[in-house]
Amino acid sequence: MKLATLLYIRNSKGEYLLMERRRDPNKGLMSPPGGKLDTEKAESPTACAVREAYEECRIRSCEKDWHLRGIITEKNFPEAGNIMIFLMEYIKLINDLPPECDEGAFSFIHPYNLPEHNIPLTDKFFIWDKILNEEKIFIDSLDCSGYPEIKNILTEIF
Repeated sequence: MKLATLLYIRNSKGEYLLMERRRDPNKGLMSPPGGKLDTEKAESPTACAVREAYEECRIRSCEKDWHLRGIITEKNFPEAGNIMIFLMEYIKLINDLPPECDEGAFSFIHPYNLPEHNIPLTDKFFIWDKILNEEKIFIDSLDCSGYPEIKNILTEIF
């Protein structure tokens, strides 16, 4: 199973930083920045958030700047296989759009406008509502074997 982070970063208008991905998984879709944990170095999700925020967004942060919002496991996700994703929220606000990177180009998008954008189905149906409306940590276990049909195996809220 692969381990990864997604980074939920806001500006002072309440808009979220999303990237139009240039690579699989989710190539061509609008997704939060993030990336795979370095399991060889036993990298924690918060350390991964710090590293990925700098590599992709040029945001200098430290581990205490990140809070866990949720964990998603996706069985048989296309182009990724089995993956566990730690959803990390940056507690500071940024107002400057990061420059493009190898992974994609950035935009700030207001939550009300998310339905107008091409976002991954798992994000649309299982993640964004919880990120926007829940203050608690959540865990979703999804089965993507029949993608684009996605089965929610389990949801837990803490």
